[in-house]
Amino acid sequence: MLRRALSLLLTACALCALLAPSSLAATIQSNQAVYHLSQDPDGTESFLYSPTLSHTLTLLPPGTVVRSDLGNQIIVERFTYRSSSGYWALENTLTSQEHLTVRDHNYIYHVITQDPHSSQAMDAGVWVRASGSGGLNTTTITGEPVDEWAVDLVNEAIAMNLMPARLKGQDLRGSISRLQFASLAVRLYEAMGGEAISAPSHTPFTDTSDPEAGKAWALGLTAGTSATTFSPSQSISREQAATMLAAVYRKLGGSVEGQSGSFADDSSIASWAKSSVYFMARHDIIVGTGNNRFSPQRSAQRQSCLIMALRMFQTLNPTD
Repeated sequence: MLRRALSLLLTACALCALLAPSSLAATIQSNQAVYHLSQDPDGTESFLYSPTLSHTLTLLPPGTVVRSDLGNQIIVERFTYRSSSGYWALENTLTSQEHLTVRDHNYIYHVITQDPHSSQAMDAGVWVRASGSGGLNTTTITGEPVDEWAVDLVNEAIAMNLMPARLKGQDLRGSISRLQFASLAVRLYEAMGGEAISAPSHTPFTDTSDPEAGKAWALGLTAGTSATTFSPSQSISREQAATMLAAVYRKLGGSVEGQSGSFADDSSIASWAKSSVYFMARHDIIVGTGNNRFSPQRSAQRQSCLIMALRMFQTLNPTD
């Protein structure tokens, strides 16, 4: 009897542990909004926002994740210090973010709860900054691992809303898959002025029913890897990336015909990809890999593809 009672008590305790919400290290509040922190704050610090305005920010250990009590509804404003003026100035804004990872002390972040039905702020927000910058792997503003050389450009691509959901939470230093690149290409097409794309009711592919693959196929950005396969998990090569970006450009009304160049490994570039490769290289959308080589069969990195999309969005008009 005693053994049965103990067993029931342990079961009840285990059930309570499963049902109890996981607690975060701390919270900070602005008006009625609550912001959850994954680590305890290290203190506060004041800073000048303009000649007449100053704010007090919360210092956080590097790597601290900030979330709103509304889950994925926050606006993040990132500020950098301008030595010419002596004040912190707005660099970019991200809307509809799930969280903010405070990466280092070079930036001040203004985190604001967002109206779930619009991109408008619901409160005054909180100001946060990392208390130090040592010992943390480089990450994007939203927490994805990324190489140091790429972090600012990738953050800019994120701020331009070019990063598809397929890349959120991924290690951006890794190879991009065909499905991830298809999602990026569709997002780029829509951002550059193309109409919003709906997934088709059917595709010829038997290995995926993902709507992003269907959208890319419907746009004519890819025909798949065979008559019936898309190969969603297969890595995409640099020459394939150039070709799909060229397809986006053509769909927007641009022309990539008649381009030529002289990469040292030109003979390794597939004939069907050459016009796209050299067109994208001429416009600095895709750069070489050193020693005047393009490395056409090398797998494309997720971070590099985001930067390609950013450069194309910023510099390449379909009427060029």
